[in-house]
Amino acid sequence: MNTTEQNELLARYFSGEATAAERAQVETWRQAAAANQQVFVEFEKIWQSAREELPRLPNVDRAWAELAAKLELPHESPTAKILAIKTPPPSQTGRKVFRSDRYVWAVAAVLLLACSAILYNFFFPANPLQVVKAAPGEHKSVNLPDGSLVQLNSGSEIRFYEKLADSARAVTLAGEAYFEVTPNQRPFYVNTGTAQIRVLGTKFGIWARDEQTRVTVREGRVALRALAAPPATAVVLTANQASACPKDGNPTAPRLVDAEQRLGWLEGKIVFEQTALDEVIAELQRVYNVKIALADPKLQQNTITGSFQNKTIESVLTSICLTLNLQYTQSAETFVISDK
Repeated sequence: MNTTEQNELLARYFSGEATAAERAQVETWRQAAAANQQVFVEFEKIWQSAREELPRLPNVDRAWAELAAKLELPHESPTAKILAIKTPPPSQTGRKVFRSDRYVWAVAAVLLLACSAILYNFFFPANPLQVVKAAPGEHKSVNLPDGSLVQLNSGSEIRFYEKLADSARAVTLAGEAYFEVTPNQRPFYVNTGTAQIRVLGTKFGIWARDEQTRVTVREGRVALRALAAPPATAVVLTANQASACPKDGNPTAPRLVDAEQRLGWLEGKIVFEQTALDEVIAELQRVYNVKIALADPKLQQNTITGSFQNKTIESVLTSICLTLNLQYTQSAETFVISDK
């Protein structure tokens, strides 16, 4: 991600227009280094000040001097100015147009922070972001810098910084993964699109898709809370307990589960527990890297409970259709499920 993309990400975050996944990405960046947190706090102050002073543009030189003093930077005049934002002419309709006054002011504040090459080192220290993806149909193991092990399920992605912070360890997950976290005095955080999971040393699985996060604990203890909620709202999970955190909601109360069964994908199993057919199809598409469609959207309300291991996609679809009294056909490269 280049400098401009990083700047716009922070702008969306403080203007309240960031997606859940983008908020999770910012949280992981904040936790990656003390310098990042320092810049975040200073920028938040500038953003709040700029918002209170609408509609007057902030005094760039004064704000820069104040920020440089707080961060103990050498005296240097800003090399960039805040430019007036205009609607692009028809020939430039492909360019991005800022969506709100709040967004414009957030961008202005970010540009203020980025107007010196010195400050660039605070935003982007020599600590590159690592991105590891497991493509559809594959699993992938990831060794984190602190010795923790992560196993990614099909169609999943994990992001982390090459050097984890001295105060905390943090990663961002999209998809499904199993964690074996190395015990350490530093807390370990997993940020998803809707939730944050905090641990010290434990083994657990996370499913984070479709703006929902589900956590299953195999060993130890974890705390699960909505990403935007205060820590006091977290629920604590122990071995063989699970909870789910929906979009814009708090986690459900912990419930007893068979963790080994729910984490069966680690052994090549596909496990469904009262799972809606549309979610079943999405998982089968990731595991088998195939296309599956429903002839009638109403069919997605059906649910499936069961597990499959070492089965072909044709065998799995046959079992599902027998259970639900449905049928499937194959048209070109797509399997189509329909009523009989």
